[in-house]
Amino acid sequence: MNAPAPLPAAEATGQPPSLQRYQDRSLLALLLCIGIAGPLVAFGVHLRDGLVALTWVALAFSLTDYLLLVLYATRLRPLVAPLLVYTLIFTSGAAIVAHGTVRSMAALVMIAAVVAAGVFLSRRNMLVSGALGIAILGVLNIAENLQLMPTPETRTGWTVWIVQTTILISLMITVNLGRRRMLDAYRSQNLALEHSREVERLLRQSQDRFQALFRSTPAACLVQSLDTLDVLDANQAFQSLFGYTNEELVGHPPPRVWARDEEQTEFRRLIDTQGRVGGLRGLAQRKDGGAFPAMVHAEVTQSATERLLIAVVFDLSADVASRRELEISRERFSKAFNFSPLGMTITRLSDGRFVEVNPANERVLGWTQAEFEGKTSMEVGVWVSETDRNHYVATLRRDGRLQGYETRMRTKAGAIVPVRVWAEIIEIDNEPCALSFTMNVDEEKRHEAMLLNVAEGVSGDTGEAFFRSLVEHLADAIGADGVVVGEVDPLKQMNTLALVWDGRLLPNSTHSLHKTLCEQALLQPALLRFESPRPAHLNLVPPFSEAPLQSVLGLPLRDGDGSAVGLLIAVWRQRPPPNAHLDALLTIFASRCNAELQRLRRDREIHKLHDTLEHRVAARTAQLQYLNRELDSFAYSVSHDLKSPLRSIDGFSHLLREQMAGRMTAEDIDLFERIEASVHRMNSLITDLLALARVSQGTLQRMNTNLSELAHDVIRQERHRDPTREVEVAIEEGLYADCDPRMAQIVLENLLGNAWKYTRQTANARISFNRAEPTAPGGAPVFCIRDNGAGFDMARAERLFKAFNRLHTASEFEGSGIGLATVRRILERHGGHIRGEGAVDQGARFEFCFGSEATS
Repeated sequence: MNAPAPLPAAEATGQPPSLQRYQDRSLLALLLCIGIAGPLVAFGVHLRDGLVALTWVALAFSLTDYLLLVLYATRLRPLVAPLLVYTLIFTSGAAIVAHGTVRSMAALVMIAAVVAAGVFLSRRNMLVSGALGIAILGVLNIAENLQLMPTPETRTGWTVWIVQTTILISLMITVNLGRRRMLDAYRSQNLALEHSREVERLLRQSQDRFQALFRSTPAACLVQSLDTLDVLDANQAFQSLFGYTNEELVGHPPPRVWARDEEQTEFRRLIDTQGRVGGLRGLAQRKDGGAFPAMVHAEVTQSATERLLIAVVFDLSADVASRRELEISRERFSKAFNFSPLGMTITRLSDGRFVEVNPANERVLGWTQAEFEGKTSMEVGVWVSETDRNHYVATLRRDGRLQGYETRMRTKAGAIVPVRVWAEIIEIDNEPCALSFTMNVDEEKRHEAMLLNVAEGVSGDTGEAFFRSLVEHLADAIGADGVVVGEVDPLKQMNTLALVWDGRLLPNSTHSLHKTLCEQALLQPALLRFESPRPAHLNLVPPFSEAPLQSVLGLPLRDGDGSAVGLLIAVWRQRPPPNAHLDALLTIFASRCNAELQRLRRDREIHKLHDTLEHRVAARTAQLQYLNRELDSFAYSVSHDLKSPLRSIDGFSHLLREQMAGRMTAEDIDLFERIEASVHRMNSLITDLLALARVSQGTLQRMNTNLSELAHDVIRQERHRDPTREVEVAIEEGLYADCDPRMAQIVLENLLGNAWKYTRQTANARISFNRAEPTAPGGAPVFCIRDNGAGFDMARAERLFKAFNRLHTASEFEGSGIGLATVRRILERHGGHIRGEGAVDQGARFEFCFGSEATS
């Protein structure tokens, strides 16, 4: 069992830990010395006097010392020193009694005990032990004077006791004072040492921080000794900025920093007169001679041993470039602001007071810059009501910007016009303001209304009704006296589709365009404009040719191949007023008219085609049916006829092999085996080809077929053929389809057989057959067969359902490549479909449907 750890002596005595450690070591040394000296003293007394009382006292004292040594190693170590002191006192008293006189050498042990008490014990214990020693010596002196002890060789009196007492008291006082001084001095030195250590730690920490800051700061820093004029240190930023290495700087005079002499002189003057430089700007010079704008801060400081100059250099290149860009940006903004064709203003959001207004506002709303200056928008009268402005400000504050915000504003003439505003919040002198662009959209709104009116007038019509409605509304919108839309035939004759004259619709008619303005309009790539100085009879189609006209606009209507197939003509008796949107309006409605004319022409063609379509479809269908029957019959005949010579080849090869038995080499046997394998493969191909031909013949007998039962039958057959395989098969129950059961059996045999075959090399093979989501609501059911076998590369999926196309080699998986082609043909005959998805070594998934309508 381990001894408990000793109590911390420092806590028990209240002394500093380091001093307590020294005292513990001294106490251990004293115990060891006593442990050695005690037996020697007992042995010496025994040799001199024999086994007397003094011998037993020495032995008992030695035994007590050994017990204290054991106690020293335990948690009771603080008790060892007082026990040792009192043991010394009582042992010395016993030795005096055994010797018979207080003048015995044992009195010195008493003195040593008191000295030990002064060293190892507290003041109170020291006084107690000293008083105990004095009392014991006094009692022993009295006993000796009264002759109560054995008669010593010399007699003693009170003088000896007094002298001994004086010595003991003096030792007590001396030891106590010395101990106190020692403790006070130790504590003082210890505090001074701890303080110096803390100061050193803080100084080192401060130095480390300064070094880290000096090294990592992005500002270029240089430290120079003013006593030696050499560089003491330069950070990486200084080296990078000026192009010097650390070896070129440290221990050498500093390089020239300023590119110009006047700046160098000013820097030295400030250092000499003020001892510091605060933000001196100028051109700094790099090692390669290049100059850059810089700002320098420097200060002279006094270290413990020398005067230092600390300089910090800031590269102002980016700042100068930014200021230049800012000035350029301000100049550009000023030009864009003042020369913008849009009305631009900067207003305070708090009260709407104008900060800046560009000249374009006079064109937009009629007010000049002077009329806006120093006023709010409400004072000028721009806003129709306070409510309109509040809604504008609230929307701008909420969104931060406005894009095409539509509202109303008042012009200088007092008219209320619709406007469109683009605005964004900016700050000027910490005041949120609105930078806005205003566009008067009154004219645009009027044209929109006009276009809407025309569009609404023709939106619900087609054919001839459309053209009649279009010419009426267009004539009203552009103020034309007459508008005509006509279709042009290859003989350059125009059959009018709709014509309005003086507000009345006229009957359609046919007119020749030879040598007329209409013929010129057909030859134009775009708009034809003809204006006469005064009203005159122009060479146009009736009734336009019968009245004096001054202005004509014409647009050709073109087919998809670019040929002119029609005309849109508008005429005026008097020249129409200037209208910037007139040409655009005519172009827009000509495009709509052109589209309707093309639709009308396509309808005619469709009607013509429709009249002959049924006859051509019936003839083509009959032809395809005949070709399919011939093709199926040919495939069946060829496949059937191929089997007879194939059986002959197989029989003769077996006969030849039997006749040559015993004479064939290994190479001959290999050739015979290859012939038999090829015959077997050819037989499989013919069988599959016959199956493919059969599925294309005969009539489908569709009925409600239980596909789940058919699938179970197919899986039972596969398990019977390959009983050693463990395959997890999940077939959903209740799967029905409207199909031919015989054909459905072939479909499932191929699809489930493929899944069984291609999972052959897969551990934990799984095959599932279940219903999938239909492609359209209410459509025929869609089924899914999935496996986790070899899969296939989707990049080659287009070959999946083609006959004799395989995605795996014959050495990997047997097969003819006709199975999926057969499945596809069966499903197509049912009016269904099939598609496959897969990934290499991750399985395949086939979705198929028997459809609801059969095909030939």
